[in-house]
Amino acid sequence: MHLNLLFKTLLILIFPIFLYSQNIEKEPVKLIKTETIEQVQNTQVPESSNLPEEKAVEAVEKSPVERQIEEQNKLLEEVVNNINTEKYLKPSIDRTAYRKEISLLTNKININRIQKNTLAVKRDELKRLYLKQEYDYEQTLKSIIVAKKEYKDKKYFEDLIENRLKELEKTLKLIEENEKYYKEEEKSVNSISKAFTENYIELHNQTHTQIFIFEYLSNNISSFRVTNFFLDEFNLQYLINQIDSIYGIAFISGLTSYHFKFSIGQIVIVIFIMGLLRLLNLKIISVFANLIAKFFVRQKDADSETIREYLKESINTPLKYSLYLLGIQISVFILVDDPELIDKIMPWINTTYMALLTWGLYAILNNSISIYAHNLLEKYPNVRKEMIVFILRIIKIILILLVILFLFTQLGIDIKAIAASLGVGGIAIALASKDTLANFFSSLNIMTDNSFSQGDWIKTSDVEGTVVDIRMRTTRIRTFDNAMITVPNTELANTPITNWSKRRVGRRIKMNLGVTYDSKMEDIVQLKKDILNMLEHHPGIASSANTKSGQTRIFEAIKQDDLIGIKKTLLVYIDSYGASSIDILIYCFSRSPDWEEWLITKEDVLIKLEALVKKNNCDFAYPTQTILLKKDEEVVDLVSEKLSSMS
Repeated sequence: MHLNLLFKTLLILIFPIFLYSQNIEKEPVKLIKTETIEQVQNTQVPESSNLPEEKAVEAVEKSPVERQIEEQNKLLEEVVNNINTEKYLKPSIDRTAYRKEISLLTNKININRIQKNTLAVKRDELKRLYLKQEYDYEQTLKSIIVAKKEYKDKKYFEDLIENRLKELEKTLKLIEENEKYYKEEEKSVNSISKAFTENYIELHNQTHTQIFIFEYLSNNISSFRVTNFFLDEFNLQYLINQIDSIYGIAFISGLTSYHFKFSIGQIVIVIFIMGLLRLLNLKIISVFANLIAKFFVRQKDADSETIREYLKESINTPLKYSLYLLGIQISVFILVDDPELIDKIMPWINTTYMALLTWGLYAILNNSISIYAHNLLEKYPNVRKEMIVFILRIIKIILILLVILFLFTQLGIDIKAIAASLGVGGIAIALASKDTLANFFSSLNIMTDNSFSQGDWIKTSDVEGTVVDIRMRTTRIRTFDNAMITVPNTELANTPITNWSKRRVGRRIKMNLGVTYDSKMEDIVQLKKDILNMLEHHPGIASSANTKSGQTRIFEAIKQDDLIGIKKTLLVYIDSYGASSIDILIYCFSRSPDWEEWLITKEDVLIKLEALVKKNNCDFAYPTQTILLKKDEEVVDLVSEKLSSMS
């Protein structure tokens, strides 16, 4: 009877453990128990002799270790089940309340540290660490669930759990450092000592329990994640190993690995990857860039087609170089086994990626602004082209500085220290770059004052020509004999400038028309009137009839015609009696300020003047000289010589 009872008892206790031997832990977690073993042993157990056989088995008292192991296994099953059912995606910790509690504990720690309450500081530090550990535990399990949904490989799960275990190991060291305080304060009835003891026990038990759980998850990843060959095994290293294991290649790979630090499999994979990326660059990247351009610009007019071409060109080249860089990066990971060397190479590769991205963004921005600026200038001619170019150059400099700062970050250089050193050395830099800064601000003055613009014909005391562009330091001018002159902006900002292009209507035509003294005054007056009438109705001459003035107001600080450059003065008067002619002053302005159109208008006016002179019975005067000879008080009028020349 007793043997039968003993057998059934052992069967009930051992069989489940044997059945789940791969999933059940047999070692208890090292916990600090607040209930003594004597209290457990004093628990009354009913006599088995007075109970039925089945009840007697249930009444068998389990040892504390067995009960702890059973609870641990239930906990493991619960954790795995919660991962599989995605229960941890619903947070059980209120993040707002958690942050408030952490902030409160931090403030208490700071206050107690100032007051040198060492035990109170340790009490609150243990409590804060306990709360952080509890929060991180939930976040780690949530990350495991998210990784499952995103089909991460096995290595990701191993690294995730391993990193969490490392953090828990650090906590264990802190617990060991506080163990002496715990032993000293364990029997104390002081409220601070009691709170410290409770926090120590809670942190100790929670840390060991979490280590127990994560070690189990690390060793039993298959319990919550299905093994996938293509995700876990099928990678570049797998292909390299397969190639190196081929009969005939294995021996050569061994030699090259020993002498040259790379195998045949590695070389084959690198060549294959570079060839594949080369094929992508030749066949697919252009198509991909075209699809991106069509996605962002869907209109089908001529302007949209131009924008698509510029956008495609902006994306195409950076994408090609990015693929080549990707091939280099993969080759480095395959061929280089030294982690320190890889760590030195990777910042430069990452910075190159950043530079290519910046290049692409700047190219898109540059082309987009150029296209839209062209349309803007067609609608609004007064918009300054050089201002758009200046803004693009500023953006380019900013992007380059961002790439440099990113490189410094990748190389581990402290940017704050650089900024501090610039503050100290700023005076020296400012003195060294005094002229450069002066030219930069002079360029801003030129643009804001609108003294001249790109394409204007200007004249100074030293140079005359057409403005090519206004840069941040200098302005380039193309002279009329086709030479390029570069002038510092400080010189242009501090010198008088004649701008012949600041004329909207009016380029002056001024001449004196001389008629002979033999002409009748009535004919000369009529000639003057005919000339005035001809100029007033000439399509190329500015007059009140064909030229609209600028908008006027009741009060004007600046006359609008003078501000925008409209001249329509038309004057025709008998001006003076010359040495050999009666002079008629002709003063007018052509409607177009363009030099060639001005020449055409002036030529037409001269031709019509000749016809009007003949029409009114007048002749053009030319310089003449009359000589009077006096002999024996008799005046003999001899016209000895007429010296003539046309001007």
